[in-house]
Amino acid sequence: MNLKTKRDGLFSYYKDDNFLRYRQFCLERDILRVAYTLFEAEKRIKKNKNIEKISIYLSEETYQRIDIPKLKNVIKELLLLILLEDVKLQITAIDDSKRRVRKDVVFPQKDAIILFSAGVDSYSGIKIAERHYKKLLGLFVAHNDQARIIKIVDQIQHSIKTEIRTLYAPGMGLSGYSQLRGFLYILAAGAYCNLYKSQNILVTECGPTMYQPLFSPYDSITYTTHPYVLKAAKEVLDIFLDDRVNIIIPFEDLTKAEVISNSGIKDFSNTHSCVSQRFGDHDGSCFGCVIKRLACLVSDVKDTTYRSDFFHSNRYYDNLANLLAFSSELLNDFNGMPDYKTDKIIEFNKEDLFRRYALDNLAGFMLGAKQKRKLLKQYETNVEELTDRISKVRARKKKPNFEQIVK
Repeated sequence: MNLKTKRDGLFSYYKDDNFLRYRQFCLERDILRVAYTLFEAEKRIKKNKNIEKISIYLSEETYQRIDIPKLKNVIKELLLLILLEDVKLQITAIDDSKRRVRKDVVFPQKDAIILFSAGVDSYSGIKIAERHYKKLLGLFVAHNDQARIIKIVDQIQHSIKTEIRTLYAPGMGLSGYSQLRGFLYILAAGAYCNLYKSQNILVTECGPTMYQPLFSPYDSITYTTHPYVLKAAKEVLDIFLDDRVNIIIPFEDLTKAEVISNSGIKDFSNTHSCVSQRFGDHDGSCFGCVIKRLACLVSDVKDTTYRSDFFHSNRYYDNLANLLAFSSELLNDFNGMPDYKTDKIIEFNKEDLFRRYALDNLAGFMLGAKQKRKLLKQYETNVEELTDRISKVRARKKKPNFEQIVK
């Protein structure tokens, strides 16, 4: 099967996206064509559909200007690393000017484009970034089948002074979590950098999410903002854009609790971090909910409402149990842990980050599990150390680093 898309089949031209229909924005359309086509290809692959070839269409103007062989190599390497797929790639030039409207649209200059999703990290990120940049633009990439998340972003942006623009992307579908969605988001931010004459993209994901290790040999983890994905996205943008952009990762050495504490925000009840994004609420048992809940407790901020409560129930706590077991093992026997749990931590020299992360997880559980459940007794090994960790998080001992960029 060959994956093909029509010239305009990937774009919505809805509300904020309307500018994409104009002739002058062929470069932005081309960047998004790459991102959207690979995103759609992943969905097909996850549905167990054999894809022999992926076809990407670029405007003749862009095709003649950029290094096509280099672009192919970057994309093929990305697909091999993240999806473990070796697919033939065809990049074809098309006439993208026919029937396009001639209309000059000028966008104001911005210091940075920051990705926003209404999650804990992105909400904290935009609040913290507002202290560092005078002219900031938030970008929300909205999948067209996630109406409830779109509504949540619409509600929460009223508490943010920064303008947030929405770009409508192809739907997530029913195939579950997308590993290439982070690649899509960063390329979208790169297109907006070109529009707004900005040289900075802010990716405000916390470190443990970026470098997330396996908890078991058959575990499924996210590569959304993994260094491999960030590097590939930067290489693609460097190929397309005359002015190179910096991908800034200020939270890559912070835990989620440290991010929350540094934000100064006291109420995170309107944020959304649940893996099940289609329904717009928090199931309380997924990995995203578990991490958020423990981090909010350690940071002493108001959290959201959850459908299930793993603190006082023996149901729905598999993710919690795995996380606590991993945290305890990391603190007490890091050198004895199997390679699949530590390889990414060692490769990127993040042992200190993950020790702080492990302490946060155990401290959050200590604060939340008021009843002395068996699970609490098993992991509450050093109350004094956990109490000290809580004090350090709330005192904001660890700060964001806006000089940290993807190389």
